[in-house]
Amino acid sequence: MREIATQTRTKDVLHFAILDGSWAPAIAALQDAAIGDRMYPVSGDQIAEMLGPRGLTVGALAGDRLVGFFSLLFPGRQPDSMGLPFGLVGGELDAVVHWTAVIVDPAFRGQRLQQRMVTAVDWRLFPQSPQDYGFVTVRADNPPSLRSMLACGFAMVWAAPKFDGHLRHTLFRITPGDGTIPSGGEMVALMDVPRQMDLMARGWIGWPHDGATGHVRFAPPAPGSLVDRIRVRKRSG
Repeated sequence: MREIATQTRTKDVLHFAILDGSWAPAIAALQDAAIGDRMYPVSGDQIAEMLGPRGLTVGALAGDRLVGFFSLLFPGRQPDSMGLPFGLVGGELDAVVHWTAVIVDPAFRGQRLQQRMVTAVDWRLFPQSPQDYGFVTVRADNPPSLRSMLACGFAMVWAAPKFDGHLRHTLFRITPGDGTIPSGGEMVALMDVPRQMDLMARGWIGWPHDGATGHVRFAPPAPGSLVDRIRVRKRSG
């Protein structure tokens, strides 16, 4: 385990650290205790992958107690890469990262712990590449997780039924090259999925924001920006 940050926001001092394979039982136990009915559980094999060479898992620790974790997976050129439906190829696929699982102990909710864990990994994951391609999927009927990912710099770019049979948003992490969030466009309620689908079909995206509102600003991406380029290449499904 390698500590990467310490934060004090409440009476608890939380330490953020990169976890190794010895934390697999604690991750499984926290998932069993804290997973909601709008989240898709990760299996034992997936936990091992998250803690192995194809993954990176950050844990939030109150003393020796695991109170939250956030996991990334690096799919490379495997067929499960979320970069494939967006037309990424070759070296672009080598720089894809999946935000895979974020779970917080119920006793520590309401402290923006999801956002704090994600921002603890605020470095380039693929320094050898011109940019990282970060993707996450969130169920459309899970507003807390949607707000958290929007607050972490992700934009809504597509929605479709996924592996669990539920409609899920695909969100893409906005980079500095995508410019500032536009002031125009249309504010759409976070749960107004039909309107969001209409706007995304026109090429608009739901821009990141601080997560404090129940609405998302939909507007076109800046022409030629990274998110514009991958959005244009989006295939169906």
